[in-house]
Amino acid sequence: MIVAESIILIAQIYCVIGLIVALAFITIGLGRIELAARGAFLFRLQIIPGLILLWPIVIARWVALERSGEKILLDKEEAELHKEQEGKK
Repeated sequence: MIVAESIILIAQIYCVIGLIVALAFITIGLGRIELAARGAFLFRLQIIPGLILLWPIVIARWVALERSGEKILLDKEEAELHKEQEGKK
């Protein structure tokens, strides 16, 4: 019985950490990594279960993207997109 309880406790801790990472990624990280997801609020809700299960991979990829400087490229793309939208008005 102790082994089963330990496994359940570990799974619960894993899921709680996953939920915290998922909420942080959805509110902060997703918009910084993917420009197309900035206004997609229903999409954010749909990816929560996957983020909870794959949180170690999400953290590794998020950190790698932030360190690599791809965020700078995304910021430049966003600025160009805003210029194009303003030009259409």
